Amino acid sequence: MKMKATPLLLAGLLLSPLTAVAGEVSTAILANGSASWDGGSIQYVEGTPELTVQQIKVEAGGELVSLPVHCHRMPLAAYVAKGSVRVVKSSGEEHLFRAGNAFIEVMGQWHKGTFVEPTELIVFYAGAKGAPLSIKQGEASAQACN
Repeated sequence: MKMKATPLLLAGLLLSPLTAVAGEVSTAILANGSASWDGGSIQYVEGTPELTVQQIKVEAGGELVSLPVHCHRMPLAAYVAKGSVRVVKSSGEEHLFRAGNAFIEVMGQWHKGTFVEPTELIVFYAGAKGAPLSIKQGEASAQACN
């Protein structure tokens, strides 16, 4: 005998796992603000909006590993999932972020990240379609960060 699915039966099947889940849901804002960690301003870029989520893994094992000096022309926030990162600005100002920290990154300022242990970052960029996520110092487009 063939059974015919009814909209009510389908709705019940789709919703039943949601109502059967036990436990509680909690939320926490990890970073929120209108300025970067150093108090710098944040501005949205022009163009077609494009959000990017990037995982960055650094395999540092006691030796200092350093990203190239770079800047960002778009707002971004990062979450340190594992390890730690020291963000060092060209001015010498720096801040250490550890596992579990979230922060709003500097924008339009030269800086680098340094690592001494295995680290994983999850970075959220609020940019524009076709815009680079970062610009290395010395690249042709580097004037945009001066």
